[in-house]
Amino acid sequence: MSKFQKVRGMHDVPLDESSLWSEVIEKITHTLKSYSYSEIRLPIIENTDLFKRSVGDETDIVHKEMFTFDSKSKKSMTLRPEGTAGCMRASIEQGLLDKGQQRLFYHGPMYRYERPQKGRNREFYQFSAEAYGNDSVSIELELIQIVERITSYFKIPDASLEINSLGSKEAQDKFSLELVKYLTPFTDELDEDSQKRLDTNPIRILDSKIIETQNILANAPKVSDFYSQESAERYNNLKKLLDDFGINYLENHNLVRGLDYYNDIVFEWKSETLGSQSAFCAGGRYDGLSKKLGGRDTPAIGLSFGIDRLILACKDSFNFIKSKKIAIIILDKSFLNFGAKFSERLRDVLPSLEIRFSGLDTNLKSQLKKAVKNNSDFAIIIGREEVESNSFSFKNLSQDKNQEKLSEEEIISKLK
Repeated sequence: MSKFQKVRGMHDVPLDESSLWSEVIEKITHTLKSYSYSEIRLPIIENTDLFKRSVGDETDIVHKEMFTFDSKSKKSMTLRPEGTAGCMRASIEQGLLDKGQQRLFYHGPMYRYERPQKGRNREFYQFSAEAYGNDSVSIELELIQIVERITSYFKIPDASLEINSLGSKEAQDKFSLELVKYLTPFTDELDEDSQKRLDTNPIRILDSKIIETQNILANAPKVSDFYSQESAERYNNLKKLLDDFGINYLENHNLVRGLDYYNDIVFEWKSETLGSQSAFCAGGRYDGLSKKLGGRDTPAIGLSFGIDRLILACKDSFNFIKSKKIAIIILDKSFLNFGAKFSERLRDVLPSLEIRFSGLDTNLKSQLKKAVKNNSDFAIIIGREEVESNSFSFKNLSQDKNQEKLSEEEIISKLK
């Protein structure tokens, strides 16, 4: 009989990496809460039109990457390819934008039909933060400080921040016209994707990874030539703030985002250890999104970590601390209740430890082998002698030493 395998591009997290995922999620959660961000929980499935209207009908995501299907009522539904549109939709629907500034975070799987490769699956996990109602450049600084704090904690040695400003939507429209005018004579020399984007989404050509296309762009018009005074001031103020706070950054004038809703400042963090898909966190401002989705005019900004890529970038340099594992072994089935109650007392007093009590197998040699195989650090053995003397045999499985006879209080003290 053939075995089932996971669907291509879906993401199994190996058992020995799950604790890394938990620690990363917990650290980002703790950091965002310290900046007064609140968790919002969002559905994985949304109406397809939500993404067409927000992300952009001509973007690669909407045009060829979404997992879309018809419901039984013949409505078009989509597995979310990104989270910002859904978060904004929920905020409008729940009336959050009427209650003043909002700082929100959420995490979960996203879905895009792409060619699976290192750091990129069709099912991928994101952790996102969104801030609504704040028009000050201080919120850009705050989000950048949050990411800098997280990358520093996880010791990503080559993490680098790149920033750019796309200007207002009006500036982007004017720039697009000039860019098309400049690139049209080079149409035959552009890569295939850039040729398509010339008619549909010319700004995305700036993001091309093809060297020949980048050489053509070297003398192209710059979006900065079309900034409004407000956009120029915002960008300059952000750079001054980053300098004042000692945050290193690179200006990348070709940095754009693959979503149509962005305006003004955008940013990305990259790590060369990830190869060609080097970005592990990115975001920017999208002040027009709320109104586009039927809400009130609301300044907005956000960012997303690609958790898969973040873990790839840090797991070789950061020392993830694993919980100590304890195996409780009984030598007679009549001690089942005794062992279960003792295990519960340890869990109450030492909640950070992993305590395993099977209670069925009473063969000491077999149980010790299983404990070692399970990477347990210690074994606590309960036999008739231990029960009668109200003590326990304590064995350090990582050291070749004899067992110790210890009281419950002594075991708790040692494990602490």
